[in-house]
Amino acid sequence: MRRIFSLVIVLLSAISLSAGQQSAISSSPEPLIVSTIFPLSEFAREITGSQNQIYQLIPTSSEIHDFQLRPSDLSILRSAQLLVRIGGQLEPWLDRILASLDSDKLTVISFVEVLKDSHYSALRPEDPHLWLDFGADQLLVRKLSEVLSDLDPAGATAYKNNAQALIEKLKQLDGQYQLRLASCKSSDLVIAGHRAFGYLAARYGLNQISLTGLNPEAQPTPRRLQEVINLIRARQIKAIFYESSTPPAYAKQISRETGSKLYRLSTGVDLAKKEIQEQKSFLSLMEDNLKILIEGLGCDQQGI
Repeated sequence: MRRIFSLVIVLLSAISLSAGQQSAISSSPEPLIVSTIFPLSEFAREITGSQNQIYQLIPTSSEIHDFQLRPSDLSILRSAQLLVRIGGQLEPWLDRILASLDSDKLTVISFVEVLKDSHYSALRPEDPHLWLDFGADQLLVRKLSEVLSDLDPAGATAYKNNAQALIEKLKQLDGQYQLRLASCKSSDLVIAGHRAFGYLAARYGLNQISLTGLNPEAQPTPRRLQEVINLIRARQIKAIFYESSTPPAYAKQISRETGSKLYRLSTGVDLAKKEIQEQKSFLSLMEDNLKILIEGLGCDQQGI
């Protein structure tokens, strides 16, 4: 197995990592893993059982679409043995960086490529929010375990066992979503923002209604805003969901004009300050989302 050179370890140990990232990178013989976003870091952490060999490029306190690579990030990428990314249109800045790195040293796992031969690739080909489908997550976890086993054969058994345990957790979470969202008063998932929850809505029979498309920077037109307000009134929708840390102005406007209640759903990527302080895991964030959906959509709350 390829080991990390001691000179690189000295460099990496001197780097102060951003909030939400690991505080140090050790000289362990385990592969150094770089991930782009929080859910991918969580999967790698669960599989390896290690926290000091995983470096997350985009801090959990940052917006993924506004991220700018830092010099320290590039140094760590040059030293990494494995990069786990979403791929597609989500991290276009990373393609240019990878072209300049030693491709023989760095193994890259792209979530989009992992799903290329599955039904997911045709389901929502332009939607990068793959981690919000817990079935797709299971495929990525298996692939990550296989690649880690190739990089570190001595840890293969542990990786396989840990991956299977994580898959079981994802299956249980998926089962709870299937069960609890099956008989709600409303199936209309109104998102006062961009279409971030398409995979989740499709998997659990919800009708996602968003103000804008997949571009998180887009602003709703006055016409679209009025269309959604009229729809909420016509269908007597009681809940409006938003994905940012604080409700945007137009979410508050819709709530004022319709009387619908505002709820925050986490994308699992850019965490609120309180979620970071509480050291929320990706799975716990998704469990919180389920509770919020149950309340907002008027589902059976027994057992919560």
